[in-house]
Amino acid sequence: MVGKRFVALVVLLIYEIHSLCVSKLILFFLNFTAKNTSYILVMESRSWSAAQSYCRTYHTDLTSIRSKEEKSNITLTLNGSGVKYVWIGLYRDPWSSWSDNTTSTFTNWMSGQPDNYGSVEYCGNLNLMSGQLNDGKWADGYNTARHYLFCFTGEVQNANTVRSCHHVKH
Repeated sequence: MVGKRFVALVVLLIYEIHSLCVSKLILFFLNFTAKNTSYILVMESRSWSAAQSYCRTYHTDLTSIRSKEEKSNITLTLNGSGVKYVWIGLYRDPWSSWSDNTTSTFTNWMSGQPDNYGSVEYCGNLNLMSGQLNDGKWADGYNTARHYLFCFTGEVQNANTVRSCHHVKH
């Protein structure tokens, strides 16, 4: 693919020593680069706010999906990862707002979504269940649900503005 490269799966072993026992934590990162933006799948379950914080600390932010092309690249990258859901930077304020302060009219919702079930679903996740009708589609979810995270590294518009699903006025 022109202008795109895949980076091998990196496995990091982090050893923590507590008293006399040793525990091992394995984090997987899958990295895909396109148009000066790298996408990173972090296979560690976190809430949306914790995912956003992690992405902003170690990368740029949670991933934004603003076009069919971006959606296709991201879905192809994640297929075969075994992951069912990942947090993306979408949140309701309105649903066209992304964590990185960009907006878009592109949508890719599952049928019946967003539904704000229980009046507590304000954060967006990406469904990656291969072979399913909803593969690559979005759903709304509640902030404290735990999913893997999908970060990106690249330039953002107005990086000083902090946006968060958790602090949205409802």
